[in-house]
Amino acid sequence: MKSIHILHSESATGWGGQEIRVFQESNLLLERGHRVSIVCQPESFMWNKCQSIASSNFKCYPLPMKSPANPFSMVRLLRILKQAKPDVIHTHSSIDSWLAGSVAKFAGIPVVRSRHISIPIKSIFPNNWLYSRIPKKIITSGEAISNVVTGVSGVVPENVKSISAGVDFRRFDFNIDGGAIRAELGIKPGQPLIGKIGVIRGWKGYDYLLNAAPIVLKKYPDARFVFVGRGPGFEQTQSIANSLGLEKAVTLLGHREDIPEIMAGLDIQVLASFAGEGTPQVIPQAFAMKTPVVATRVGSVPEMLGQGERGILVELKNSVDLANGIIKLIENPNIRKEVSERGYEFCKNELGIDRMMDETIATYEEALKS
Repeated sequence: MKSIHILHSESATGWGGQEIRVFQESNLLLERGHRVSIVCQPESFMWNKCQSIASSNFKCYPLPMKSPANPFSMVRLLRILKQAKPDVIHTHSSIDSWLAGSVAKFAGIPVVRSRHISIPIKSIFPNNWLYSRIPKKIITSGEAISNVVTGVSGVVPENVKSISAGVDFRRFDFNIDGGAIRAELGIKPGQPLIGKIGVIRGWKGYDYLLNAAPIVLKKYPDARFVFVGRGPGFEQTQSIANSLGLEKAVTLLGHREDIPEIMAGLDIQVLASFAGEGTPQVIPQAFAMKTPVVATRVGSVPEMLGQGERGILVELKNSVDLANGIIKLIENPNIRKEVSERGYEFCKNELGIDRMMDETIATYEEALKS
Protein backbone atom coordinates (compact mmCIF):
# COMPACT_ATOMS: atom_id res chain seq x y z
CA MET A 1 0.00 0.00 0.00
CA LYS A 2 1.32 3.44 -0.95
CA SER A 3 2.19 5.69 1.98
CA ILE A 4 -0.13 8.70 2.40
CA HIS A 5 0.65 11.94 4.21
CA ILE A 6 -2.42 13.00 6.21
CA LEU A 7 -2.65 16.38 7.91
CA HIS A 8 -5.24 16.52 10.70
CA SER A 9 -6.60 19.88 11.82
CA GLU A 10 -8.22 20.26 15.25
CA SER A 11 -9.21 23.62 16.72
CA ALA A 12 -10.74 22.24 19.92
CA THR A 13 -8.64 22.87 23.01
CA GLY A 14 -10.17 20.25 25.33
CA TRP A 15 -9.65 16.52 25.59
CA GLY A 16 -12.69 14.36 24.92
CA GLY A 17 -13.71 11.53 22.65
CA GLN A 18 -13.22 13.52 19.45
CA GLU A 19 -9.70 14.68 20.28
CA ILE A 20 -8.75 11.24 21.62
CA ARG A 21 -9.88 9.67 18.35
CA VAL A 22 -7.78 12.10 16.27
CA PHE A 23 -4.74 11.33 18.42
CA GLN A 24 -5.37 7.57 18.36
CA GLU A 25 -5.82 7.47 14.59
CA SER A 26 -2.66 9.50 14.09
CA ASN A 27 -0.65 6.94 16.05
CA LEU A 28 -2.26 4.05 14.18
CA LEU A 29 -1.51 5.69 10.82
CA LEU A 30 2.13 6.00 11.87
CA GLU A 31 2.16 2.32 12.84
CA ARG A 32 1.01 1.47 9.32
CA GLY A 33 3.84 3.44 7.74
CA HIS A 34 1.95 6.60 6.78
CA ARG A 35 3.08 10.17 7.46
CA VAL A 36 1.01 12.34 9.80
CA SER A 37 0.94 16.04 10.60
CA ILE A 38 -1.38 17.73 13.09
CA VAL A 39 -2.33 21.40 13.16
CA CYS A 40 -3.78 22.38 16.54
CA GLN A 41 -4.09 25.23 18.99
CA PRO A 42 -0.88 26.09 20.86
CA GLU A 43 -0.88 24.90 24.48
CA SER A 44 -4.03 22.82 23.89
CA PHE A 45 -4.38 19.28 25.21
CA MET A 46 -3.67 18.05 21.67
CA TRP A 47 -0.48 20.11 21.42
CA ASN A 48 0.77 18.73 24.73
CA LYS A 49 -0.12 15.13 23.80
CA CYS A 50 1.64 15.46 20.45
CA GLN A 51 4.93 16.12 22.22
CA SER A 52 4.92 12.46 23.27
CA ILE A 53 5.00 11.18 19.66
CA ALA A 54 8.57 10.36 18.69
CA SER A 55 8.55 9.57 14.97
CA SER A 56 10.38 10.96 11.96
CA ASN A 57 7.08 10.62 10.08
CA PHE A 58 5.24 12.95 12.45
CA LYS A 59 5.07 16.73 12.84
CA CYS A 60 2.82 18.92 14.96
CA TYR A 61 2.25 22.57 14.05
CA PRO A 62 0.84 25.12 16.54
CA LEU A 63 -1.67 27.48 14.97
CA PRO A 64 -3.99 29.93 16.75
CA MET A 65 -7.51 29.29 15.45
CA LYS A 66 -9.80 31.79 17.13
CA SER A 67 -12.09 32.30 14.15
CA PRO A 68 -12.63 30.59 10.79
CA ALA A 69 -11.72 33.66 8.72
CA ASN A 70 -8.67 35.06 10.51
CA PRO A 71 -6.25 36.33 7.80
CA PHE A 72 -3.17 35.66 9.96
CA SER A 73 -4.22 32.05 10.57
CA MET A 74 -4.99 31.51 6.89
CA VAL A 75 -1.59 32.82 5.75
CA ARG A 76 0.21 30.83 8.45
CA LEU A 77 -1.70 27.67 7.51
CA LEU A 78 -0.87 28.13 3.83
CA ARG A 79 2.81 28.27 4.78
CA ILE A 80 2.40 25.11 6.86
CA LEU A 81 0.82 23.29 3.91
CA LYS A 82 3.65 24.38 1.60
CA GLN A 83 6.16 23.08 4.13
CA ALA A 84 4.37 19.85 5.07
CA LYS A 85 3.10 18.97 1.56
CA PRO A 86 0.27 16.67 2.76
CA ASP A 87 -1.70 14.47 0.38
CA VAL A 88 -4.97 14.83 2.30
CA ILE A 89 -6.34 17.32 4.86
CA HIS A 90 -8.62 15.77 7.49
CA THR A 91 -10.64 18.40 9.40
CA HIS A 92 -12.63 17.87 12.59
CA SER A 93 -14.15 20.87 14.42
CA SER A 94 -16.12 23.77 12.95
CA ILE A 95 -13.43 26.48 13.04
CA ASP A 96 -10.63 24.34 11.65
CA SER A 97 -12.97 22.81 9.05
CA TRP A 98 -13.69 26.28 7.67
CA LEU A 99 -10.11 27.46 8.01
CA ALA A 100 -8.19 24.39 6.85
CA GLY A 101 -10.91 23.38 4.41
CA SER A 102 -10.90 26.75 2.65
CA VAL A 103 -7.10 26.99 2.50
CA ALA A 104 -6.81 23.38 1.29
CA LYS A 105 -9.42 24.06 -1.39
CA PHE A 106 -7.36 27.05 -2.55
CA ALA A 107 -4.17 24.95 -2.52
CA GLY A 108 -5.80 22.10 -4.44
CA ILE A 109 -5.45 19.52 -1.64
CA PRO A 110 -8.37 17.08 -1.15
CA VAL A 111 -10.28 17.45 2.12
CA VAL A 112 -11.91 14.79 4.28
CA ARG A 113 -14.27 16.19 6.91
CA SER A 114 -15.22 14.32 10.07
CA ARG A 115 -18.50 14.94 11.88
CA HIS A 116 -18.29 13.58 15.42
CA ILE A 117 -21.53 14.87 16.95
CA SER A 118 -25.21 14.43 16.11
CA ILE A 119 -26.30 18.03 16.75
CA PRO A 120 -28.47 19.27 13.81
CA ILE A 121 -26.71 21.19 11.02
CA LYS A 122 -28.24 24.37 9.59
CA SER A 123 -28.67 23.59 5.90
CA ILE A 124 -28.26 27.19 4.74
CA PHE A 125 -25.61 29.08 2.78
CA PRO A 126 -22.72 29.31 3.49
CA ASN A 127 -22.94 26.68 6.25
CA ASN A 128 -23.87 23.91 3.81
CA TRP A 129 -20.63 24.50 1.88
CA LEU A 130 -18.75 23.05 4.84
CA TYR A 131 -20.22 19.69 3.87
CA SER A 132 -21.26 19.99 0.22
CA ARG A 133 -18.49 21.99 -1.48
CA ILE A 134 -15.29 21.82 0.57
CA PRO A 135 -14.77 18.12 1.43
CA LYS A 136 -14.38 15.30 -1.06
CA LYS A 137 -15.51 12.79 1.57
CA ILE A 138 -17.21 13.00 4.96
CA ILE A 139 -16.62 10.54 7.80
CA THR A 140 -19.23 10.30 10.55
CA SER A 141 -19.05 8.54 13.91
CA GLY A 142 -22.29 6.61 13.38
CA GLU A 143 -25.33 6.19 11.17
CA ALA A 144 -27.34 8.70 13.20
CA ILE A 145 -24.79 11.38 12.32
CA SER A 146 -24.72 10.25 8.67
CA ASN A 147 -28.47 10.86 8.54
CA VAL A 148 -27.91 14.41 9.84
CA VAL A 149 -25.16 15.12 7.30
CA THR A 150 -26.98 13.71 4.27
CA GLY A 151 -29.87 16.04 5.10
CA VAL A 152 -27.69 19.06 4.33
CA SER A 153 -28.47 20.57 0.95
CA GLY A 154 -25.94 19.65 -1.72
CA VAL A 155 -24.40 16.70 0.13
CA VAL A 156 -24.06 13.56 -2.01
CA PRO A 157 -24.97 10.55 0.19
CA GLU A 158 -22.35 8.38 -1.53
CA ASN A 159 -19.65 10.72 -0.19
CA VAL A 160 -20.68 10.13 3.44
CA LYS A 161 -19.19 7.16 5.29
CA SER A 162 -20.06 6.02 8.82
CA ILE A 163 -16.99 4.73 10.66
CA SER A 164 -17.54 4.08 14.36
CA ALA A 165 -14.68 4.60 16.79
CA GLY A 166 -12.61 1.47 17.22
CA VAL A 167 -11.16 0.15 20.45
CA ASP A 168 -7.56 -0.93 20.94
CA PHE A 169 -7.68 -4.33 22.64
CA ARG A 170 -3.98 -4.00 23.46
CA ARG A 171 -4.91 -1.24 25.89
CA PHE A 172 -8.50 -2.13 26.81
CA ASP A 173 -8.03 -5.69 28.07
CA PHE A 174 -10.68 -7.18 30.36
CA ASN A 175 -7.94 -9.05 32.25
CA ILE A 176 -6.66 -5.76 33.69
CA ASP A 177 -6.99 -5.57 37.47
CA GLY A 178 -9.36 -2.85 38.65
CA GLY A 179 -8.34 -3.09 42.29
CA ALA A 180 -6.28 0.10 42.34
CA ILE A 181 -9.17 2.50 41.68
CA ARG A 182 -11.41 0.71 44.17
CA ALA A 183 -8.68 0.97 46.80
CA GLU A 184 -8.14 4.66 45.95
CA LEU A 185 -11.84 5.35 46.48
CA GLY A 186 -12.14 3.08 49.52
CA ILE A 187 -14.61 0.73 47.83
CA LYS A 188 -15.07 -2.58 49.64
CA PRO A 189 -15.65 -5.96 47.94
CA GLY A 190 -19.28 -6.23 46.82
CA GLN A 191 -19.87 -2.48 47.13
CA PRO A 192 -21.41 -1.18 43.85
CA LEU A 193 -19.26 1.33 41.95
CA ILE A 194 -21.01 3.22 39.16
CA GLY A 195 -18.90 5.33 36.81
CA LYS A 196 -19.33 8.00 34.17
CA ILE A 197 -16.35 8.85 31.97
CA GLY A 198 -16.21 11.80 29.59
CA VAL A 199 -15.98 15.54 29.16
CA ILE A 200 -18.18 17.29 31.73
CA ARG A 201 -20.50 19.56 29.75
CA GLY A 202 -24.24 20.25 29.68
CA TRP A 203 -25.52 17.77 27.13
CA LYS A 204 -23.56 14.89 28.68
CA GLY A 205 -26.35 14.56 31.25
CA TYR A 206 -24.36 14.71 34.49
CA ASP A 207 -27.24 16.59 36.15
CA TYR A 208 -29.62 13.73 35.43
CA LEU A 209 -27.21 11.15 36.81
CA LEU A 210 -26.76 13.24 39.96
CA ASN A 211 -30.54 13.33 40.40
CA ALA A 212 -30.68 9.58 39.81
CA ALA A 213 -28.08 8.91 42.51
CA PRO A 214 -30.38 9.47 45.54
CA ILE A 215 -32.90 7.01 44.04
CA VAL A 216 -30.17 4.38 43.72
CA LEU A 217 -28.80 5.17 47.18
CA LYS A 218 -32.23 4.77 48.76
CA LYS A 219 -32.20 1.10 47.74
CA TYR A 220 -28.43 0.55 47.87
CA PRO A 221 -26.99 2.98 50.48
CA ASP A 222 -23.44 1.69 50.02
CA ALA A 223 -23.38 2.41 46.24
CA ARG A 224 -20.76 4.89 45.11
CA PHE A 225 -20.47 7.04 41.95
CA VAL A 226 -17.29 8.24 40.27
CA PHE A 227 -17.06 10.83 37.47
CA VAL A 228 -13.89 10.84 35.38
CA GLY A 229 -13.03 13.82 33.18
CA ARG A 230 -12.96 17.58 33.13
CA GLY A 231 -14.74 20.23 31.10
CA PRO A 232 -16.70 23.47 31.32
CA GLY A 233 -19.26 21.93 33.67
CA PHE A 234 -16.84 20.49 36.22
CA GLU A 235 -17.31 23.05 39.01
CA GLN A 236 -21.07 23.24 38.49
CA THR A 237 -21.37 19.45 38.65
CA GLN A 238 -19.38 19.39 41.88
CA SER A 239 -21.59 22.15 43.27
CA ILE A 240 -24.80 20.27 42.38
CA ALA A 241 -23.46 17.09 43.97
CA ASN A 242 -22.72 19.02 47.16
CA SER A 243 -26.16 20.70 47.15
CA LEU A 244 -27.78 17.25 46.94
CA GLY A 245 -25.75 16.03 49.91
CA LEU A 246 -23.79 13.59 47.76
CA GLU A 247 -20.28 14.54 48.93
CA LYS A 248 -19.60 11.04 50.27
CA ALA A 249 -21.37 9.14 47.50
CA VAL A 250 -20.02 10.98 44.43
CA THR A 251 -16.34 11.57 43.61
CA LEU A 252 -15.14 13.74 40.72
CA LEU A 253 -11.65 12.60 39.76
CA GLY A 254 -10.97 15.09 36.97
CA HIS A 255 -8.80 14.13 34.01
CA ARG A 256 -7.18 10.69 34.21
CA GLU A 257 -5.00 8.65 31.87
CA ASP A 258 -5.68 5.26 33.49
CA ILE A 259 -9.12 4.77 31.88
CA PRO A 260 -8.79 0.98 31.28
CA GLU A 261 -7.83 0.44 34.93
CA ILE A 262 -10.75 2.61 36.08
CA MET A 263 -13.22 0.79 33.84
CA ALA A 264 -11.92 -2.53 35.16
CA GLY A 265 -12.89 -1.43 38.67
CA LEU A 266 -16.42 -0.31 37.76
CA ASP A 267 -19.50 -2.47 38.22
CA ILE A 268 -21.53 -0.28 35.83
CA GLN A 269 -20.58 2.31 33.22
CA VAL A 270 -23.19 5.03 32.56
CA LEU A 271 -23.77 7.27 29.56
CA ALA A 272 -26.46 9.86 30.34
CA SER A 273 -26.15 12.21 27.33
CA PHE A 274 -29.30 13.70 25.81
CA ALA A 275 -27.76 15.22 22.64
CA GLY A 276 -24.63 15.44 20.55
CA GLU A 277 -23.46 11.83 20.68
CA GLY A 278 -22.68 9.65 17.68
CA THR A 279 -21.04 6.46 18.87
CA PRO A 280 -19.29 7.45 22.11
CA GLN A 281 -15.91 5.78 22.55
CA VAL A 282 -16.64 4.88 26.16
CA ILE A 283 -19.19 2.29 25.01
CA PRO A 284 -16.87 0.13 22.86
CA GLN A 285 -14.23 0.61 25.55
CA ALA A 286 -16.65 -0.67 28.19
CA PHE A 287 -17.56 -3.57 25.88
CA ALA A 288 -13.87 -4.47 25.57
CA MET A 289 -13.49 -4.35 29.37
CA LYS A 290 -16.68 -6.42 29.86
CA THR A 291 -18.10 -3.58 31.97
CA PRO A 292 -21.93 -3.53 31.75
CA VAL A 293 -23.45 -0.34 30.34
CA VAL A 294 -26.52 1.76 31.11
CA ALA A 295 -27.01 4.35 28.36
CA THR A 296 -29.58 6.79 27.03
CA ARG A 297 -31.26 6.44 23.64
CA VAL A 298 -29.12 9.10 21.96
CA GLY A 299 -27.43 9.15 18.55
CA SER A 300 -26.28 5.71 17.42
CA VAL A 301 -26.19 4.33 20.97
CA PRO A 302 -29.36 2.18 20.64
CA GLU A 303 -27.88 0.60 17.50
CA MET A 304 -24.57 -0.02 19.27
CA LEU A 305 -26.32 -1.59 22.26
CA GLY A 306 -28.32 -3.87 19.98
CA GLN A 307 -31.56 -2.18 21.08
CA GLY A 308 -30.96 -3.43 24.61
CA GLU A 309 -29.26 -6.79 24.01
CA ARG A 310 -25.81 -5.47 24.90
CA GLY A 311 -26.74 -3.04 27.66
CA ILE A 312 -29.61 -1.27 29.38
CA LEU A 313 -31.20 1.54 27.36
CA VAL A 314 -33.01 4.36 29.18
CA GLU A 315 -34.94 7.44 28.12
CA LEU A 316 -33.38 10.86 27.66
CA LYS A 317 -33.49 13.41 30.48
CA ASN A 318 -35.18 10.90 32.80
CA SER A 319 -33.42 10.46 36.14
CA VAL A 320 -35.95 7.89 37.37
CA ASP A 321 -35.48 5.68 34.30
CA LEU A 322 -31.71 6.10 34.61
CA ALA A 323 -31.81 5.08 38.27
CA ASN A 324 -34.00 2.08 37.49
CA GLY A 325 -31.55 0.95 34.81
CA ILE A 326 -28.68 1.12 37.27
CA ILE A 327 -30.70 -0.68 39.97
CA LYS A 328 -31.65 -3.42 37.50
CA LEU A 329 -28.00 -4.19 36.87
CA ILE A 330 -27.02 -3.98 40.55
CA GLU A 331 -29.65 -6.49 41.62
CA ASN A 332 -29.27 -8.84 38.63
CA PRO A 333 -25.68 -10.17 38.33
CA ASN A 334 -26.79 -12.63 35.63
CA ILE A 335 -28.03 -9.76 33.44
CA ARG A 336 -24.78 -7.89 34.06
CA LYS A 337 -22.83 -10.91 32.87
CA GLU A 338 -25.06 -11.55 29.84
CA VAL A 339 -25.01 -8.00 28.46
CA SER A 340 -21.28 -7.58 29.06
CA GLU A 341 -20.47 -10.84 27.27
CA ARG A 342 -22.66 -9.90 24.31
CA GLY A 343 -21.07 -6.46 24.23
CA TYR A 344 -17.60 -7.97 24.24
CA GLU A 345 -18.35 -10.37 21.37
CA PHE A 346 -19.89 -7.55 19.31
CA CYS A 347 -16.93 -5.29 20.00
CA LYS A 348 -14.40 -8.00 19.14
CA ASN A 349 -16.12 -8.71 15.82
CA GLU A 350 -17.19 -5.21 14.75
CA LEU A 351 -15.38 -2.46 16.65
CA GLY A 352 -11.68 -3.21 16.49
CA ILE A 353 -9.12 -0.59 15.45
CA ASP A 354 -8.08 -2.56 12.36
CA ARG A 355 -11.53 -2.25 10.81
CA MET A 356 -11.70 1.43 11.74
CA MET A 357 -8.33 2.17 10.15
CA ASP A 358 -8.96 0.06 7.03
CA GLU A 359 -12.13 2.03 6.33
CA THR A 360 -10.53 5.39 7.18
CA ILE A 361 -7.53 4.83 4.89
CA ALA A 362 -9.85 3.61 2.12
CA THR A 363 -11.74 6.90 2.47
CA TYR A 364 -8.48 8.86 2.09
CA GLU A 365 -7.66 6.89 -1.05
CA GLU A 366 -11.12 7.58 -2.50
CA ALA A 367 -10.68 11.31 -1.78
CA LEU A 368 -7.36 11.28 -3.60
CA LYS A 369 -8.92 9.61 -6.65
CA SER A 370 -12.06 11.77 -6.84
